This record gives sequence, C-alpha cells and structure tokens, in this order.
Amino acid sequence: MKCFLKSAGLVVLMASSFAVQAQMPIFDSHLHYGGEDTKAYNPAEVMAIFDRNQVTHALISSTPNDGTEALYHYAPKRIIPFLGVYETLQDKRDWMWDESVLPKVEAALKKGIYRGIGEFHIFAKDKKSPVFKGIVKLAQKHGLMLQAHGDAEIIDEIFSIAPDVTVLWAHMGTRPETDFLRSVLQRHPKNLYIDTSVRDTLLLGTDGYSDHRGLTPQWRQLFIDYQDRFMVAVDTFSVNRWNTFDSVVADIREWLSQLPEPVARKLAHENAQRLFLTKKSRE
Repeated sequence: MKCFLKSAGLVVLMASSFAVQAQMPIFDSHLHYGGEDTKAYNPAEVMAIFDRNQVTHALISSTPNDGTEALYHYAPKRIIPFLGVYETLQDKRDWMWDESVLPKVEAALKKGIYRGIGEFHIFAKDKKSPVFKGIVKLAQKHGLMLQAHGDAEIIDEIFSIAPDVTVLWAHMGTRPETDFLRSVLQRHPKNLYIDTSVRDTLLLGTDGYSDHRGLTPQWRQLFIDYQDRFMVAVDTFSVNRWNTFDSVVADIREWLSQLPEPVARKLAHENAQRLFLTKKSRE
C-alpha cells in the first residue's frame, strides 16, 4: 500500500509539474527569420505561433538581415534583433577572412536597433582571424552581446580579446557534455551564457536503464548549479523548424518540467528577461 501511495503521489507531482510548464512563458533566445522563412510565414503568422506557445519574446537574427528588421518593426516590444554578419548562407565558411564584413557591420549598427551581433559560425582553426577580432571589438565598443556558434576555443578567444563582453554560446557548444560545459563555465564565471537550442532530443534521451525519458542526474545538476547561465531556444534554422515549432516547444517544456520550478522559470524566461528587458540591459 505504501508503495502504491508513493507511486500515486509521484504521478500527481509529475502531472502538476507538466501543468505548470504548459503555462510558463518562454523567451526564445535563438531564432532565425530570413530567406525562405519570410516567404513561408509573414510576421502576423509568426506572432500567432508565438502566442499559442506562450513565447513572449524572441531573439532574432537572419540572413539577410531584412527578415530580422521586418519582424522587429512589426513587433518591437517582442523582438530582440541581432545583426547577422552574412549576406548569404554560403558566407558561413569564410566570412572571417572577408575584409568587407567589418565596414558593412559598422554601417548596419548605425540603424540603432540591434542588441547584439550574431549568430556567427567560427571554429578554432580560424580564431586568429582579424575580422573576427574586429567583430569582438565592435561588440565591446557598442556594448553589444555576441551570439557565437563555435567550439570552446572560440569562447576562450573572445574573452581574451574583450574580457567584459557578454557571450551567448549557441547549442551548448560543439561538445554538449555535462563535465565539459561545467569546466567552460568555471573558466568563465562572468558574462558567458548558453542556449540549449537543438539539444532537446539529447536532453530527453533515455537513461539507459529504464524507459524513463528525460534529464539524467548529471544534466539536472548542471542546470541547477548554473541556473543563471542557461536559456532555452528552438532555433528555426529552416522553414521546417517553423512548421514543427509547437512540437519543439513541447519537448523543451518536457525536460524543463523535470527541474525544480524556480530553476525552470530561469531557463524558460527569467534569465533572458534579465539580460534583455531590464533597464540596465538597455543602457
């Protein structure tokens, strides 16, 4: 009987947690709206997707930047615009060696709407690029955040160039392993934030011993220990991600529900709100 009551209590607790998660606001810290996205979904349709998923705000970048600007001007109170450094998606591979990038970025920043630079892709072999260094220096000069898609060596390089700049590391980096991420966070105790985008299926993998679907003790403890440093995101890297947005958010809510509610709130929206919506963050 005691075992039955304990199991029943666990079921009720889980159901209650899922119910809370279903209503919890989401601040998406990594989305794109460019190219084919703008043809498939107009700004009003994007806002409808946000509304039904309780996405209150979103960090947006795009290639080209026209999509970001269109969405920002349609809903300036909901969109946090980041300036992309590519003109085409093919530029991902070698933008860091293109000397025309820096003057173009400087010119775009004069519009005065951008809150950060990125997402940009760069890896260790290119970390000494003068263009990359120039982008970091521009972010430092203008008080902008950097959204980096790269390995840990890139994060180290950014902070060696500008220790006071704020970095949002996309996708939990290239080694989404609990011990490795812990070591990077310990190495950079200030100004490094990490988004969980496209890692939801990893976080919802089975534990290897049962049919349990969800966070391992290691992931759960990492998020608890560094609850002020992680933020959730969908990452609409293709039109199909907009098509499946609802199911991706459902996955995010599933693993969030396995964290203590105060921790889940921080990852879901409070950390991003502190970075982007407080008076200090806008100065």
